[in-house]
Amino acid sequence: MSEGARRASRLELPRWLDVRMVLGAVLVLTSVVVGARVLASADHFSEVYVARHALVPGEHLGAADLRIGQVRFNGEGASYVAAAGPAPVGYVVTRYVASGELVPLSSLEPVGSTTADSRDVTVPVAPGHLPDGLGHGDLVDVYVTPKVAVGARVPLPTRVLAAVAVDSEGGGAQSLAAGSTVAVVLVVPGGAVATMVHAVEAGTIDLVRVPASLVVDLARTSSPAPTAAASSATP
Repeated sequence: MSEGARRASRLELPRWLDVRMVLGAVLVLTSVVVGARVLASADHFSEVYVARHALVPGEHLGAADLRIGQVRFNGEGASYVAAAGPAPVGYVVTRYVASGELVPLSSLEPVGSTTADSRDVTVPVAPGHLPDGLGHGDLVDVYVTPKVAVGARVPLPTRVLAAVAVDSEGGGAQSLAAGSTVAVVLVVPGGAVATMVHAVEAGTIDLVRVPASLVVDLARTSSPAPTAAASSATP
């Protein structure tokens, strides 16, 4: 074999090295494409309506009650009010929606709907029988202690309503029999109005605030929780 032939054979690359280079290039290209798709899906956010403050049953929504939030859904996105359509202004709130919560479709009904049935009931409460700082959107349990004759044993109070929303808390209203009372307006389901009115006449009313942690749990169990990663929200 001539000297030139021997030099050419030494410089020639083995054929298996060409196959490995091709496979390596394919793997790199595949990882780039997959990574690009993952990043693209991670940047896909949906715009939905979010409660600016606590929404209580019976409330008619206004534009100032809502803001638009950007959320990345992994599922359940269709359960919430999308901001792509018109704002649900004028709709009636049918269940408590916490401040900052995504507004579920199931929490709203058109005006006149049979399920959007609640009444504002003014309840006189004696000082010391309601929490300090009670205000719009708070949830309370309502207890009544029946009236008894002087000297008789006072029975245990009975809870007549659970987790009803406070619409407003007013000033004192003078009562000749029992001194000053605080007028608290509660949003009572239509079917429970008679129970609430009877409780007012039957004895002493106590309002017990539902803890904030339990309010969050109630809001979650009332509608499916989004498997979503929230991002910044626009006002």
